[in-house]
Amino acid sequence: MNPVDQESLRYLILDGHSIINSWSFLYELHRSSKSSARQDLIRRMTNYQDITEERVVIVFDGRGQENDCINEDNGIQIFYSKSGITADQIIERLSGKYSRSRSITVASRDKAVLDTCSSFGTNVISPKTLEELLEKAEDNLRKRLI
Repeated sequence: MNPVDQESLRYLILDGHSIINSWSFLYELHRSSKSSARQDLIRRMTNYQDITEERVVIVFDGRGQENDCINEDNGIQIFYSKSGITADQIIERLSGKYSRSRSITVASRDKAVLDTCSSFGTNVISPKTLEELLEKAEDNLRKRLI
């Protein structure tokens, strides 16, 4: 992909655990299986990316590894923060680095993260707004398939 195409892409960066703890069905699943809740969020956001063509990046507080662990899972990027670094810090760093050259939206319930990212020119949304966007995209897909 050439640089112009890369810059025209839209990105949606999620504070993974913030979303899980805000959506009641994921929160309940998380209480019994943290891994299942993460996988369900990843599955739904993969569908969202496929429907909207907006690149999705999910950042989770990590697994204590020495380096940020970046995985491509079904086409979306998954970051796990390393020990001593929070998901919030990664989200803020990504927002600050790329917000001037790309269209970025950050979804989190953490007001400090949203305020910091907004100060970089990033669009910010609540978990509730994200859930509404996801439901709308899924509804549009269902209508197209009928």
